[in-house]
Amino acid sequence: MPVEDSIGGYFEHWIEEFARAVEMFTGERPVVAEKAADKGQVDECEATRADYHWWQQETEPPQKFAAWIGAKEACFSALGGSDGGDPKELFQEMLSQANQGAVAVLSSSFPTPLRFGNGSVNPPPGLASLRLILVSITFKDAELPPLVIALEPAAGKILDGPEAENTGGGGLPPQAAPALSAKASSMLDRLMDLQLPVSVLLGQTVMPIREALKITSGSLVELDRQLGDYVEVMIHGTVVARGEIVAIRGYYGVRIKEVISRKDRIALKDAA
Repeated sequence: MPVEDSIGGYFEHWIEEFARAVEMFTGERPVVAEKAADKGQVDECEATRADYHWWQQETEPPQKFAAWIGAKEACFSALGGSDGGDPKELFQEMLSQANQGAVAVLSSSFPTPLRFGNGSVNPPPGLASLRLILVSITFKDAELPPLVIALEPAAGKILDGPEAENTGGGGLPPQAAPALSAKASSMLDRLMDLQLPVSVLLGQTVMPIREALKITSGSLVELDRQLGDYVEVMIHGTVVARGEIVAIRGYYGVRIKEVISRKDRIALKDAA
């Protein structure tokens, strides 16, 4: 996949993941669309860089690249001010989830999937040297100031994956790529609506039968997890991720902090 295509794919997945994050935290899905930034718009963003709240995250070593998202106050206040807390903090959490989700999708087949580290409020060194798009947002029938999303050019080669590097950037032979792509697309189309049971394991314990028989209403069962420990997200009995319990509009949810690699999932399943 060419560099431009891989970065473009990141932006495409980012927009979808961002819309999901906003919906999860606010209960309403925004209308989000990419707007290509021409040189004049890049120059305008650069000239008004101080008007934006900039959130920066870098992928963890060894495959490092940085991403920046800039938002004007009217934008992050509208999206992050629904729960009565600090709108910047909630908005930054939305951005982090969008970053993690986009990079997780694109690197799911890598031997070691990519993931972002903790973010910080930090403006980019200069927009002219970055790959940049504008993202229009309509939320609750109001058009918000567009977001500015920028990636380091190095992201292209990293998002291409190790297979592209091992083949000198060529990947699969041109004649094989369309057939494999069509086959994979057809298979995915058939699986997309498949329902999977997802459960969250808060903890577990082992007790003698005599103790289990004593359990009544009001009994306290001590689990093997401490306060603050991650809980495990399971699909069909296999651990796929770990995260922390959060409250969202009166419901419990899990904020994913770690996605288990396919190799580790198989090891966990075999051990069980």
